[in-house]
Amino acid sequence: MKHMRYKICVIGLGLMGASLAKALKGFRNAEISGADTDEYTREKALYTGAVSRASHDAADVAADANLLVFCVYPRHVPEILERCAPKISDGAVISDICGVKTGLYERITPLIPKNADYVGAHPMAGRERDGIDHADRDLFKGTGFIVCPLPSTKSSSVSLMSDVARHIGATKLAVAPAGLHDQIIAYTSDLMHIAAAALCMDYHPGMTSAYTAGAFRDCTRIGDINAEAWTELLMGNSDNTVSVLERYMGRLSEVRDALREGDAARLTALLELGGANKRAMLGR
Repeated sequence: MKHMRYKICVIGLGLMGASLAKALKGFRNAEISGADTDEYTREKALYTGAVSRASHDAADVAADANLLVFCVYPRHVPEILERCAPKISDGAVISDICGVKTGLYERITPLIPKNADYVGAHPMAGRERDGIDHADRDLFKGTGFIVCPLPSTKSSSVSLMSDVARHIGATKLAVAPAGLHDQIIAYTSDLMHIAAAALCMDYHPGMTSAYTAGAFRDCTRIGDINAEAWTELLMGNSDNTVSVLERYMGRLSEVRDALREGDAARLTALLELGGANKRAMLGR
């Protein structure tokens, strides 16, 4: 029997999808195809070699794929998966890189073809600017990568996505169910984006770049946020995000009260707690 080449289909060729397609070059000597509804994005993906074939219709390139990865907004995954399902090959593995899992998994579980397996993923990488023009094959190097299996996911599929993570350059790997993923991401990602955006909602009218240093750049780096995408992600993980946001606001209130009351000892204790926890995080 003639050996069939391994095939990967990336659905959605924006910043993350195109970066993933580029980073997957050489993985199992795979042929990498892609789908995107935007003509410019498809042409750029072909021109830059991110994919060898591109279509406006995900179902066109999903056929015969060994691995399909959804790199689109969570709300689009169920509808696209349903259209692709009749063409998905026996034994195919389906994945996504969405930043919220629980609600998505509830919607897609009934749509997963019986001849395929599903395992989600979340590469902990990104940039301030979206779109294929900012795609970079090195985007995932040295980053974290979370594999999120369903209860029914096969161990071989978890291993496959772990191999993908290592191939694209991720160095910190975790495997977690959807619920745990969403709880932790509410703090490490959702709250961080809220904080950066909130810091940029008001600023002194006399401020110029002369007044800014590393602290300002670090804290506001992601303040120029994709509002549409993050509204969907935050609303999709609202319970967990509200919980961590309330704890954060409580700590801010403690700092405010210490300043108002001139309580230097209390302020010092709070800042020392933050420093100690930061040092503990670095060792995790």
